[in-house]
Amino acid sequence: MTRILLIILVFLVLAGTTRAQVDEIKSASKSKGSREIGSGGSSGGSGSSGSFMIDFFFQFMFVEVINAQQHAVSRKREIPSIISLDAMLQVAAQPSSYYIANPRLRANWGLFSTDFRFNYILEEDFDGVKHLRTNEWQVLQLNFITTRDVTVRVGGGVITEAYEMRQSYPEWTAGVQIKPFGKLGGVAEYRGSEARKEVSAHFRYGFFERGKLHGYLTAGAVFQRYYQQVNVWGLQGGVVMSIF
Repeated sequence: MTRILLIILVFLVLAGTTRAQVDEIKSASKSKGSREIGSGGSSGGSGSSGSFMIDFFFQFMFVEVINAQQHAVSRKREIPSIISLDAMLQVAAQPSSYYIANPRLRANWGLFSTDFRFNYILEEDFDGVKHLRTNEWQVLQLNFITTRDVTVRVGGGVITEAYEMRQSYPEWTAGVQIKPFGKLGGVAEYRGSEARKEVSAHFRYGFFERGKLHGYLTAGAVFQRYYQQVNVWGLQGGVVMSIF
């Protein structure tokens, strides 16, 4: 896992040669939205988002999944975090260029999780600080592998741009979380939508524990590519507070 994280970090450094611009991302969003409206299409694919969610639920909400959920919840004593609430704040930076902030909340209940976060980009410019935000709700994630040391999840939801055309797109995620060395673990995650692709990875260290409240410090890197043309990346650090 350490080797994978190092490879990802090298990739991020190499990919960061193109400086991200908040204006470029907004321009790409506006250009795409204008083309879709001009061609008579819907703005941002909100209809496809609804179809996606309907198909998702009908494919998985059957007897097998219900049984798997009951089994997962029954393992609460063995794996306390299988039912938990996580509050996260991670900030990435490319020095003297821009910052990426990700306040995030995730609820875990056996086989299922739901995850909401804001993604802020803050950029220093001659005209002052420019910023943009996306709202990202992973409506349903499936924790299809859950042990004391490893969790693997996939999910789907929607990403909404809080700027320009305010478009929405379906977004898929896949991630793995490991905790092989007591207090030390790691997380790697991929997010993909028409508006943005993202890969991130970080180490996690448990520094606090009081009753059901647990605290972790994180350190890693993140890379984002908007509309297949604008790169954003940075070294990332933060804190995670979990209740389980």
